[in-house]
Amino acid sequence: MADRDDLTAYGYRKARAAFLAANDVCHLCGHPGANVVDHVTPVTAGADPEDQDNWAPAHGITRCPTCGRNCNGEKGANTNTPRLVTSRDWYAGP
Repeated sequence: MADRDDLTAYGYRKARAAFLAANDVCHLCGHPGANVVDHVTPVTAGADPEDQDNWAPAHGITRCPTCGRNCNGEKGANTNTPRLVTSRDWYAGP
């Protein structure tokens, strides 16, 4: 497994907390309460872990309070995974 010290450093954790405080709607299911940063292009694929343009809010181990999914876990490192299907279309993007 790759060394992930960059994802546990104080500066990264502080930036991640500020990002999630401003953006808590999961980009995968569209529900509020996102608690992890999803690196859209995975760090393991060479993405800079601190590039906030590559960050998107998602639900992690603390599952979505609305649909109960671990959205980021279901997506994994796949960059081609579409939004998760829910009973309602929460996605407000183009």
